[in-house]
Amino acid sequence: MKVDPQQFLDLVEGAHKLVFVDIEAMGLKADYGSAICVSFKPFDKKPYTFSVSRPGDDKKLVKEAKEELEKYLVWCTYFGKGFDIKFLNTRLLRWGLLPIESRHHLDLFFTLKANVLTARKSQSHLLAWLETPEQKMSVSASDWADLPFNPKLLATMVRRCESDVSGLEALYRRCRHVIKDITR
Repeated sequence: MKVDPQQFLDLVEGAHKLVFVDIEAMGLKADYGSAICVSFKPFDKKPYTFSVSRPGDDKKLVKEAKEELEKYLVWCTYFGKGFDIKFLNTRLLRWGLLPIESRHHLDLFFTLKANVLTARKSQSHLLAWLETPEQKMSVSASDWADLPFNPKLLATMVRRCESDVSGLEALYRRCRHVIKDITR
């Protein structure tokens, strides 16, 4: 029996089993980089974050993120299938830990790419174009470069990550009606 995605979303929203997820990482490849923080925002709730105590030491963080992700029935990300989940699973592999158990995964990047025709596909562009109150927080290149040497910048990265999941929920709310499929 096929379940209507809109009815399924009604159920997981009501059961508080839908979570918006984003990571911040040093580097784009997990063999040369490491996770800095992972933010979660359960539907209609406040965001919360797990973070490293110092960049490069992410074993505890990725283990906590895995355990947290597995509590939810549906993950909502923006290019999370292409980056966030793969990055976390690669770091888990690095530390000899099991990968994240699969869940229903709503990736708004792919959903919107398939259903709307905009000049740019970034979350930042879509939030600005849709004029949502939540906008993507930018971080300067120098702050990214200084992060390993300045632990005070971790707080900036946590704020950015929480901003991203709040923006992701805003994007979801504006575009929910175009969701036709939720895959594992």
